[in-house]
Amino acid sequence: MQLSASGVDQQVDPSSGEAVQVLQERLITVFASLGRALADQERSADFPLSRLELAVLVRLARADGARPRDLAEGEGLDPSTMSRRLAAMEEQGLVRREPDPHDGRAALMHLTDTGRERLQHARRQRVELVTDALHAWSAHDLGELARLLGQLEASLEARAAGGRS
Repeated sequence: MQLSASGVDQQVDPSSGEAVQVLQERLITVFASLGRALADQERSADFPLSRLELAVLVRLARADGARPRDLAEGEGLDPSTMSRRLAAMEEQGLVRREPDPHDGRAALMHLTDTGRERLQHARRQRVELVTDALHAWSAHDLGELARLLGQLEASLEARAAGGRS
């Protein structure tokens, strides 16, 4: 296996503790680099959503409506903070509030067409951020990265579902 924390490839025995350590260091630096790039992107004038708006729209795109309290819990926010953010998102036309058919005292938030369009635009920009960094990679390396990312995703999903992979 070829891994290196410094970015220079070196042969590492995949069964060794060294391989795990090098991988951990590489993941830390990749996550940090990606975090900086995403933060820079979010600060740019042409990125359509804040990090919280993006997170809320992603949750609403996956569900057919969600209670504000559930959105707050999902993002680790106080319900009053989420309520203010949702009100601002309603004003922008990103979400709409409807009565909960199962509990008349509660409301459900739904994604609007405008919210869906902004979410798709933001997702495209996020993907382009990474794919632009890969422009010089060979087709073989891109295929291998895609395969390994799929394997990582499956392992993470299995772990989230209660199994360990």
